[in-house]
Amino acid sequence: MNQYDLDTPCIVVDRAKMLDNINRYQRVADEAGVAIRPHAKTHKTPQIARLQIEAGAVGVTVAKIGEAEVMADGGIRNIVIAYPVVGSAKLERLVRLARRVELAVACDSYEVARGISEAALHAGIVINVWIEIDPGYGRVGVQPGDELERLARSLIPLKGIRITGVLVFAGHSYDATSDGQRKEVAAQEAAIASHSADVLRRLGFAIATISAGSTPVSRFASSMNGITEIRPGTYVFGDLTQVKTQALDIEQCALTVLATVISRPAPDRAVIDAGTKVFTMDGEDSVIGTGRGYVVGHPEVTVAWFNEEHGVLTLPPSEQGLKVGDKLAIIPVHCCAVVNMLDELYIAENGHVQEVWTIAARGKVK
Repeated sequence: MNQYDLDTPCIVVDRAKMLDNINRYQRVADEAGVAIRPHAKTHKTPQIARLQIEAGAVGVTVAKIGEAEVMADGGIRNIVIAYPVVGSAKLERLVRLARRVELAVACDSYEVARGISEAALHAGIVINVWIEIDPGYGRVGVQPGDELERLARSLIPLKGIRITGVLVFAGHSYDATSDGQRKEVAAQEAAIASHSADVLRRLGFAIATISAGSTPVSRFASSMNGITEIRPGTYVFGDLTQVKTQALDIEQCALTVLATVISRPAPDRAVIDAGTKVFTMDGEDSVIGTGRGYVVGHPEVTVAWFNEEHGVLTLPPSEQGLKVGDKLAIIPVHCCAVVNMLDELYIAENGHVQEVWTIAARGKVK
C-alpha cells in the first residue's frame, strides 16, 4: 500500500531513515568507546528496541515501569528505569520485573531507596540502583558534592539494593544555541557524573556504570570523559526540536504524521484532521519558520495552530491549490509526545507500507 493511501491521522516511519539514525548513533558510541542504551520512551515499541540492540545497544532506558514491562514482554533483557519508583503497587511490579530481566532503577533520595530495599528484602532478591545526579538542569537528581555524599552514607546500611551506577541528564542542553555550547554542556555533564562516581567509590560502592547524554549531546560522546554509556532517545526518529539542536538534518527525520485536508475555509487557510490530540503542544515552534510542524514538500506552508481535533495551516499564494482530501506528511515538533498519542506505527520503505507495529507501551505512564 502506498503510504498516502492510509487512513488519517496516522504515524508513518521511514524504515531506511530510522535505521540510518540507529546506526549513526551506534557509530558515535563505538568511536567513543562507550555503550549506548537508547531511551525507549521515544518509540515505545519493542520491535524498534530490538533493532537498536541488534545494532549494538546494550539494552534500553525507560521512564516508567509500564514501559519496562512492555519491553520485557518484547524480549528485551537489559532495562534501566531512569525514574524514581514510589508506592507499594509499583514496588510489587518492580520486584516481579527484577525476577525477569537484568534491571537497574534510578534513585535520588533515601526514601525511594528505602522503599526499593524493603520490597527487595521481602522478595528475597537484590535490585540494582543507580544514583541520579542533577548536572544543572534542575529537575530530579541529588546535588553533586556534599548532598550526594550525605545521601550515599545514608544508603550504606540498606540491604536488598546494590548501588552500581550513576546517571545524569543535562536537559539544559536544549537551551544551547551552538554546538560549541552543547559540547561544553556535554563535557560538564560527564565531569559531574564521573566525579560523583568517584565519591561513591570512595564510600565503598562498586560503581560500574556512568550513564549520561541525551540526543543533543550524545554525539559529543568522544569528549565526555569518564562516562561508560550514553542514553539518547529522540535520535531514532528525529523531529523539529532535534533539527534545532543540530542533532540531525530535516531530511534525516524518519517520522511524519500523515494528515488529510478536511476544510478550505479561506484562500490562505487549510484545516487538517490532526490537532493537539495528535501533535500535542509540547515543544517550541519550528526554528525554520514553519510553526508547529514542517509539511514535507511544502516548506512555505505554516502549521499555524491547533485545537483538539483541528490543525490550521496558513498558505502562501503558491500553496493555495491545496484541496479538501489532499494528504500531507508533517514532521512534528516533538516526536516522543506524538508517538504516545496514537496506537500504531506504519513502517514504510520507498513510500510503501511494509509493516504495521503496535505502539505497545503507548499510555504506559504508571
